[in-house]
Amino acid sequence: MTMRYGTLLCVLVAGVFVVDYARDRLTDKPVKIPPAAAGQAPGAPRPIKENVVAFATSDAAMSAAKQKARSTLPRFRELAAKRTPGTYTVKFPLTQNGATEHIWLQVGDDRGSEFAGRLANDPVNGAKYRKGQAMTVPATEIEDWMISDGAKIYGGYTARVALAQMPKDQQAKYRAMFQD
Repeated sequence: MTMRYGTLLCVLVAGVFVVDYARDRLTDKPVKIPPAAAGQAPGAPRPIKENVVAFATSDAAMSAAKQKARSTLPRFRELAAKRTPGTYTVKFPLTQNGATEHIWLQVGDDRGSEFAGRLANDPVNGAKYRKGQAMTVPATEIEDWMISDGAKIYGGYTARVALAQMPKDQQAKYRAMFQD
């Protein structure tokens, strides 16, 4: 059975926990997903490089996190309406070169049926898109949302799943930041 993977990177940038993507800027090809390590289940998360993890599209925990995020998108909008301090991001699937990754958009405008903003990360699967590039994403494609001020994180359900791939001391630090 062939497993399909998406790539995900968790980093701390200027005190703000974000899910980020890394890429080889010398190619316009998708990142290669390594084979499972000895003793790993075929669908286990796969480290790509430092802080980059690929999750199988069939990963139950990641699928549940995306569903929770979609069902709580009204909470994101409620917090935005209250002007909760922080950086507002939404995650969506981005396909290029025949590969799909799940990437964050820093939201500048919620237009109801779509979000407008700028890519928060450089994609790993090609050179067509760049960090900071303006994009519009249909609200129906949103897979996660996050508001982070460096001390508190609202949402970020897929990032919570990715925490399991981090060292234990970092897991505890970030888990304490998540709010519901």
